[in-house]
Amino acid sequence: MPASLLQGAPLLLPGATPDNPLAMGGSPFPPFVTLPLSHLRRVSMLNLEHAQRATAPVTVVAEVDATGLIEVREALKPLAARHLGIPLTYLPFFASATIQALKAYPIMNAMLTPQGFIIPRYINLGIATSVPGGVLLPSVQGAERKGFWELARDIYIQTQKAKAGLASPADMAGQTFVITNTGRWGATLFGTPIIQPPNVGILAFEAIKKRPVVLDNDQIAVRPMMYLALTADHRAVDGAEMIGFLSKVKEALEQVRV
Repeated sequence: MPASLLQGAPLLLPGATPDNPLAMGGSPFPPFVTLPLSHLRRVSMLNLEHAQRATAPVTVVAEVDATGLIEVREALKPLAARHLGIPLTYLPFFASATIQALKAYPIMNAMLTPQGFIIPRYINLGIATSVPGGVLLPSVQGAERKGFWELARDIYIQTQKAKAGLASPADMAGQTFVITNTGRWGATLFGTPIIQPPNVGILAFEAIKKRPVVLDNDQIAVRPMMYLALTADHRAVDGAEMIGFLSKVKEALEQVRV
């Protein structure tokens, strides 16, 4: 195999593109490519193996009518650009709704230890962020004290630092709960996110898609709908608490206020 393939030289395989350097097509040479494990991927593998061994995960799913959420975001996007200089994504809305639910159900903000539950009186919200070679979890510290615009700014700063490889160990530490915006890719219905021990839960926000729904007057209408997927450690929380927490997130998103 050409050594340059292992040294990161800008050599494209047959059928590959700069955006998809491992794509197949054209000549079958070389017959395989060795892709060494990066440090991030190796650490991620170990963490996921530990998570699967150390938790008793169960996932529940809820559906959200995102009509109001879309309208509010569209109305606020110019303000975010003008006053903060950042694009307004859905993440601050998701984070705000999650924080409201964590305040109502603090057990979801807990850490499970052999000695029992540690329930912080603060919320360090981890934001799953896709980076080359894996996923990082930059944290918004003290999220329970932040207003919407401060939350939006801090999420943008923390995720951009992670993507640029500039996040410090302090930026990546101390999450009490994690959210992931898997809907940004828009390709799946919903997934089952994996808990990051010692946390007891993680919440995934899926793609907003137009679907037919039955309204309260029994009429059928097309609405922008979104699934929420909450995975929690069943040793720590029961179904009633999970459903209560998820219902609170759903309520906050459907009655969004800034």
